[in-house]
Amino acid sequence: MMRSLATLPARLRTDRRLLRVFATAAASYIGRFGAGIVVLVTIPMARKALDPELFGTWMMVTALLGFFNFADLGIGNGVLNRVTQARAANDRQLLQRVLGSGYACTVVAGLLLLLAWCAWLGLSPSPVSVAGRISPDNVPAVLAALGTFAILISINIPATLIQKAQLGSQQGHWIGMTQLACSVATFIAVPWILHVRGQLFELILATLGVQTLGNLASSVLWLRRNRVFEGARWRELVHGPTLRDLLRVGSQFLALQVAVALAFQSDAIVITQKLGQAAYGDFAVVQKLFLFVSMLLNSALMGLWPAFGDAIARNDMTWARKVLLRSLAAAGAFASTASLTLVLTIGWITSHWLKTAFAPPLSLCIVLGTWTVVDAMGSVSGVFMNGANLVRIQVVVALLMAGTAFAGKWVLTPILGVTGTVLATLIAYSVISVPGQFFVFKNFFGSRK
Repeated sequence: MMRSLATLPARLRTDRRLLRVFATAAASYIGRFGAGIVVLVTIPMARKALDPELFGTWMMVTALLGFFNFADLGIGNGVLNRVTQARAANDRQLLQRVLGSGYACTVVAGLLLLLAWCAWLGLSPSPVSVAGRISPDNVPAVLAALGTFAILISINIPATLIQKAQLGSQQGHWIGMTQLACSVATFIAVPWILHVRGQLFELILATLGVQTLGNLASSVLWLRRNRVFEGARWRELVHGPTLRDLLRVGSQFLALQVAVALAFQSDAIVITQKLGQAAYGDFAVVQKLFLFVSMLLNSALMGLWPAFGDAIARNDMTWARKVLLRSLAAAGAFASTASLTLVLTIGWITSHWLKTAFAPPLSLCIVLGTWTVVDAMGSVSGVFMNGANLVRIQVVVALLMAGTAFAGKWVLTPILGVTGTVLATLIAYSVISVPGQFFVFKNFFGSRK
């Protein structure tokens, strides 16, 4: 009886941890569902209304949102881990210093990115060359869109820090609600802009601009509701040791994010440079269908990162191991079923969705489906290693894999077309990253027996 009572607090902590994971996943599903509906409705409309080059540019810009995840210099992910630790230790002062120092770093990062774009405008003979081959008639529209994108990204870098704070506090349901509100606004704005034949930069404002505004509003509401900075002296928020710690951890996450961007989000760069914007537009349509599967999985995994971090901080390794194994199995099973369904029905989906005779190559669908399954299980491994602060070893493996994948894309894309781009990533990840993950898990759990 006494033993049962002694274990009760631990069981309650575990139950609350799982409940927060489920709450985050549920809210994220609501938000991502709204985003998915926006994609399903607006892509056919945009493909019909826009010039193929402009449509390809819009698809490229939306894809580059993932590529620019590293633009916060890795500070956001460092903040997430430190907020989790501060919450576990109930250290309010540490929480204030982490967020204050994090905002200082991300504001500087946003300004540096904006200055880099201004320098590119002044020094490059053809600033739109980053978007691939663009015809002279479309250069002004593409240049305006890229400039709008650069400004919004520079603002969004510090604005998205609130998401890391919310996740680290295991209040990720705020993110889902913000995404839902942004999806509703985008769902109204994009069709209207296409209907009135608006400019490409206006579509950027209706998507990334709405997201940025939503993050800013969420920041104000969440910080005030939780009274995060109440009683703090503003001069003490940017704390030297905390700032240096965030920069140190952030540099590791930055290297990891750059590697991930080169490996996974560089398809837009390679395809537009090798095959043109029109080819990337068709590829992006098919890719987004498979990315919808990844989006659903990432919503479920969103709360696991801080949950793993909390469990490891409390030395609850039994819970961490059990949830890791079950998550790997569930992610693999779900991704396999969803990907096979997409491969078998892709022709019917594209013909009824896009209302055109466009039929994606079977080879592309098979490779995308296989990659979706591998990526799903890799995402589970990634959130566990991030929560466990196993960043340095990830960086080593990821850089090696990313370099191999990026080089492979330039070789295989001219030979196999868009299929070669995805195949290069799949081969590099399977040969390098998968064995690396087995090695990390074996050593991590072996040292804690």
